[in-house]
Formats: sequence, C-alpha cells, structure tokens
Amino acid sequence: MSHAALAQAAAERRPLAPFVALLALLLALAAAFSAADWDLAALTEAERRAAAGARMAAWLASFASPDLSRDFLAQAWELTLQTLAAAILGTALAVVLAWPLAMGSSRAVCVGEERCRRRGWRHFPLRSPAALLCAACRLVQDILRAVPDFVWAIILVAMIGLGPLTGALALALNITGILAKVYSELWDSVDEARYAQVRSLGGGRIATFLYGIRPLAARNVLSFTLMRAECAIRNAAVIGAVGGGGLGSEIWYQIRFGAWDKVSTLILFTLLLTLTADLVSNLIRRQLRGDPNRSRAGATPGPAPASVRGHDAPPLGPWLATALVALVVAWSVWFMGWGNQAGPDRTARNHLAPAAELLSGQAWENLRFFERLLAPELDLAALGLGDATQAARRAAEGKAVALFAEHGPVDAWRPSAWSAWRAELQKWFVWRVVESAAIPLAIAVVGTVLGAAAAAALTYPHSSSFQLQAARFTGETPPWWRLVARSLQLSAARAVAVVSRGVPEVMWAFLFIAFFGPGLIAGTLAIAVHTLGVLTRVFCEAVDNLPHRRFEPVCGASRLATYGAVAVPLVWRDWMTYAFFQFESNVRTAVVLGLIGVGGLGFYFSFNFEWFRFERAGTYLIMIVLLTVVIDRGSRLLKLSQVGR
Repeated sequence: MSHAALAQAAAERRPLAPFVALLALLLALAAAFSAADWDLAALTEAERRAAAGARMAAWLASFASPDLSRDFLAQAWELTLQTLAAAILGTALAVVLAWPLAMGSSRAVCVGEERCRRRGWRHFPLRSPAALLCAACRLVQDILRAVPDFVWAIILVAMIGLGPLTGALALALNITGILAKVYSELWDSVDEARYAQVRSLGGGRIATFLYGIRPLAARNVLSFTLMRAECAIRNAAVIGAVGGGGLGSEIWYQIRFGAWDKVSTLILFTLLLTLTADLVSNLIRRQLRGDPNRSRAGATPGPAPASVRGHDAPPLGPWLATALVALVVAWSVWFMGWGNQAGPDRTARNHLAPAAELLSGQAWENLRFFERLLAPELDLAALGLGDATQAARRAAEGKAVALFAEHGPVDAWRPSAWSAWRAELQKWFVWRVVESAAIPLAIAVVGTVLGAAAAAALTYPHSSSFQLQAARFTGETPPWWRLVARSLQLSAARAVAVVSRGVPEVMWAFLFIAFFGPGLIAGTLAIAVHTLGVLTRVFCEAVDNLPHRRFEPVCGASRLATYGAVAVPLVWRDWMTYAFFQFESNVRTAVVLGLIGVGGLGFYFSFNFEWFRFERAGTYLIMIVLLTVVIDRGSRLLKLSQVGR
C-alpha cells in the first residue's frame, strides 16, 4: 500500500473533528478568562472573604424558619399545581410542534444523506428544494430556541396578558426549538447502514423514517423529552417573574418584599415538585423502553410452555405509560381551564380564556407595541453610511469610526494597533453589542466545563450498573454490608444531582451573589452547579443503557477499571454531544442571569427594553439569536451531535 493510501486510511481511522473540538474548547477557555473580568477577591482577600461569609450565613439563616402557616401552605400548593400544569401543557405543545419541524430539519429525513456523498456539497442549502427546506426549518428552530423564554413571555404578556397560559406558551415556543434541534440531530446520528434495508425494499423518506430511523433513535429521543419536561418545570418558576404565573411569580413577589420565610417555603415546594417529576420520569422511562440488561424470557432455561408461546402479545407497560402521559396532559388542560382555585374567594378561574384572543385581531394589534424591536439600530452613521447628514455630524463630533487613522493593516503585529482599533470600534453601537456577548459566552464556557467535569466524576457513584449490578460483569460476590454502602453512595449521589438541577439557576445565582456579589463568578458557579445535576442525569443514562455483555471482555477487573476502560470510551461521544447541547442552553441561561446583576447581553437588553429603547433592544436580541446560530452551525460542522453511534 502506498504512503498516500496509508495516510488516508489513518485519517479515516482518526477523525480530526474531536481534536478540533478539543482545541476549540481550550481556545474558548483562554478567551473566556482573558475577555472578561473575573473578580476573585471574595476568595483571595481575608477581609472580603469574612464579609462574604457573613452575608451568606445571614442569607441562609433567613431560610431556617419557613412559613408553614395553613393558609400559605394552601396557596403554595395551588401555585405548585399551576406551575406543573403550565409546564406539562407547554411541553406537550412543544412535542407536537417539534416533530414536524425536526423532520424538516433532519438531513437524513428531509434530504437523504445517502444520495449526496460529496461532503462539501452536503452543506450547500441550494442544491435541491429538500435541502433548502431543511435549511429553512433549521433557521426557524434556531430562532425559537435562541430567543429566551422570558422574552417570549414578555411578548405574550402584551398579547394575552398575565397568567400561567402565558408561561405555558412561552415555554412551548422555546422548547419547540430545543426539541426540534435535538430530535433532528438524534435522527441524523443514526448510521445509514442500519436502515439501508428499508431503503433497499423501496421505502421512501417517510417510510425510512418511520420504520428505520425513528425506532433506532427512540430511546435517546425519549430521554431528552423527559429531561426537557423536568427543565420546563424549573423554567416555569423563572418565567413567573415576567408574568408567567405559578410559583415563580410568587417567589419574585416575596423577594421584592424580603419575605424570606415565604421564599424558603416556595423554594421547598419547587424542590419537591422537581423531585417528584424526576421520579415519575424515571418510572415512565423504564416502562416505555425495556432494560437492555434484563432478559424477556425469564430465568428458567429450556423451551417456553405452550401457554406462553401462544401469547406473544406486547407488554402492557408501554401502553399504560402512554395512557398515564395522556391523562397527565388532559389534567393540565382541565386544571388550567377549570380546576384551579386562583381566583378571588378561592373560586375557579379559567386561564385558558386568553387563548381565544390569539384568534382575534385584538391580540395581534397589541403586538404592534413591539414593532420597533423588528427595526434594530445598526448605527450606520458611525461607519459613514446611511443618512449623509448624520454621518457628517458624527464625523465632526469625532464619534465616527476611523479604523486605520493611526495604524494600518500592516501593523497587525503591534499590540498598540489592536488597542487603537478597539477604541475606534467602540464608537460603533453594534460593536459594543458584540462585545457584550463576551460575558454570557465566558460564563457559559467556564460553567459548562466545570459542570461537565463534576458530572463525569459523579456519574460513577450515580450509576446503578456499577453500584448495584456490578456482580453481573465483574464476577465479584460482595458481602451485604458492602452492598448497603454502595446503595447509600448511590442515594447520596442521586440526591446531589436532583438538588443541583432541581433548584433553578436563578436561585443558585442569588445564593452565590450573597457570597461573591454580583458578577461573573456568581453566574458561572450557578450554571456549573445546575449543569452538574443535568449532565449527571444524562451521563448516567448513557452508561446504564449499555448492555452488560459489553463489559464481558474485562470480566474480573474492578468496577472502577471497567468504568474507565470500557464504559467511558463507549459513551464519550454521547457525553460530548450532551455537554455541547448543555453549553448552548447555558449561553441562553447566562443571558437571562444578566437580569439579576451578572451583566452582559441580558442586562443591556432588559435596560433598553425597560426604557423603551426598542430599537437598541432589538439589536441585542439579534445578537442573542446569532450566538445560538453560530454555536449550532459550529457543532454540526464539527459533527458534535453524534448521539447513539
């Protein structure tokens, strides 16, 4: 074999995308620490550390005595049900809307990857009508998920007013974009060879999807859907701050009055709701899919009895779980419309009534208030473009950009040139908008790396395969006391993960702000802790979904050795996809955290919006969307969305 052929074979065995992704991660970390101001004085200076500790102790002490009065407990229970109903309704609507959008966004479903072998040509949207449709669907899903749910809630409040329906619809719009992205990437990640038989039998695109692609990705699709349902419950609490109703509305109301005893009660109800949702989702997941490490035939060897052979009907578990999901969705609709007691004198209030306004002209007339958001300020006069009079005035005032007035392009090697260029570009409003994106990006990069590293470490004690079922592949026979210790370790790890993801990022941010003060550190740690809980869940599912027979080649090795040598290499690609997806979510969360003092895009958008500078707010909103689009296209080009291969 020639040297060129050997080099080509080596390149095929060792794809460059993971190494490029690792290099991009290192560069992103370096840029995050250099582009933002990380104030660690609360840790490095003794005086500030003592003051920060006293603030946090006082903040935590205020939660030591929650309000457990009967009336407030009844109110908190009613708000909990309202939050749950809004989250379920929003998720159900998102699933219905996400499926057709994901089918259009999936290149394997909409276009057909096997028909286009030239890699560069596969990313060209104008090569066919199907490819153009795929690109358009991806743009729609980018916009839906890039606009934070609190922005959707603000717009919907102007259309249909305050209430849990506003929160449900805002969640539905944002989650539709998220689920459509994940579904399409999961379907695109299925190896073409695994459903080639369906194509060879004459199946079209829809038949190939229904009988080939969809069943192969169903497990991961279900896992992500359940995870987003849990996230919707937490997000419903945050949306309440801008008119979404439920627990969040009351939490923000009590925070403004400093009623920390009531806030602690409401947060406790939020935690209980999240824990219950976690347990129920685990039950549904076990019912809708079989355990790969459990035989359906039973433990008795030999042929099955005739009474069993004649009854090969599918198990009732999936049907019962599906019926349970349908019942829960029906309950949420009923409660939202007629079952809640949120009205005066504990009377029922129909929160579905504003939905009729969406079909009327009045709701869309109200939306004209936001027309200026669609006309963003580009400040072309600073570049000498647009209106000649304004451009001349800006130049006369010295506020126009003269990029190469002092240093030309050949001076790019001089640090002073870069400083001068940056000073000139800061005269342009759009450039200041771009620079404000550095804060949420820095927070998301560092927070995701910290959270993913902690989740990888917590996955081992969190895994039931390696804590409770390890005897099936290690050959060990542990004593009862060791099994008890492992069970306690498993319970502790799962408790840490549930609490980490159960408390919304905003609540974690308040806790860390009490210690570090407003800024990047508080926002980064809030995202890192929440990411720890979210990623531990999906990391552990990826490990526990592995059949135990995959561990047989290392039978006799220790649990930790088997985990590190076999399990991690088998699931690292899925872990990478989950981490990059969570990073994109963390970017949006970092934008939202700007509302409470972290800074960056979220702060400037909110500031300009509240002061009716809608054109400037629209420019910041476009920057938020562009962040998501760039991150999404980069992950697709680097093939970081390869789940399940």
